[in-house]
Amino acid sequence: MESSEITLQVYHHHLKIPIETYFNTVTDFLDPWDERAYQFVVHKYLEEAKDNGIVGMVRQERDENYVYLDAAVRYPMVMDDRVPL
Repeated sequence: MESSEITLQVYHHHLKIPIETYFNTVTDFLDPWDERAYQFVVHKYLEEAKDNGIVGMVRQERDENYVYLDAAVRYPMVMDDRVPL
């Protein structure tokens, strides 16, 4: 019996979020500039898009109007026929 190997494909999602929307999304976090808050925002974005990616590391930059998130999103793939799980 042949076994399939599972690997992860990583894609970067770049989000530009109005700062007010960002703050409204992370109201439950004590520190809105913590990576867990960034991951939560990206997770919500993926949920709304019906995207089953797994959020990894997220980097953040911001100015007075926007929060910019660069999120590594992982997708499990079966290597023998490259089918998403």
